[in-house]
Amino acid sequence: MMHLECQVKSVPNSEPPPRPFNFIPRDGSPMKYQALRPKLKTGDVILFSGKGGISEGIKFFTVSKWSHVGMVYRFDDPLDKKGTVFCWESTTLSDLADADTGKLTKGVQRVELSERLERCFARGYEISVRPLSQPLTEDQIRALNDFRHEVGGRPYEKKKLQLLKSAYDGLWGGNKEDLSSLFCSELVAEAYQRMGLLSEAIPSNEYTPKDFSVERTMALQGGFSFRKEIPVTSL
Repeated sequence: MMHLECQVKSVPNSEPPPRPFNFIPRDGSPMKYQALRPKLKTGDVILFSGKGGISEGIKFFTVSKWSHVGMVYRFDDPLDKKGTVFCWESTTLSDLADADTGKLTKGVQRVELSERLERCFARGYEISVRPLSQPLTEDQIRALNDFRHEVGGRPYEKKKLQLLKSAYDGLWGGNKEDLSSLFCSELVAEAYQRMGLLSEAIPSNEYTPKDFSVERTMALQGGFSFRKEIPVTSL
């Protein structure tokens, strides 16, 4: 019996080790939002593939699947399931109240991510999250908050030519930075630059949603990188 007991104890455990609470699959496996939610952190990007005329135009001119990009924004510990997760974005939509002003507005706004996803899924959007490789530092979050307050309530980009120029890299495609109004990828790119994640060599209004996806290789700074896109299948 002693011999058999020793043999049993020596058999290696074939079960995989438990996954950490904040585990995100590195292979980009699809996930439901409620499973992904506690793992999201401030700075992760959210990619949207819209179905309307403006969305289709953006996808056509940028030769991309994606028409819109926003950023995950949360105040609490990323591992706290009870904290509200927001989508910080600049959009032409005005169907959700901005969390900062309580008003319906087009342009820069912070709305509950679950509500934004619910409305986008109802419209037939495809949505993916692209996480950062690591959490932001306190200094980076402070820089992000300063920028968020600086541009809060600013309108969506009014100059259609600037939107087209951001998708065109030819002779007459260069944009001059102007933050009086912002389109979606300009907001995210400028935020990344303010946090030191992205070089300022290229103006923030030269970026498109495509640049934040796997369709392009975006070189981040400070030891940061993007993980693979995670398709969000439903709430």
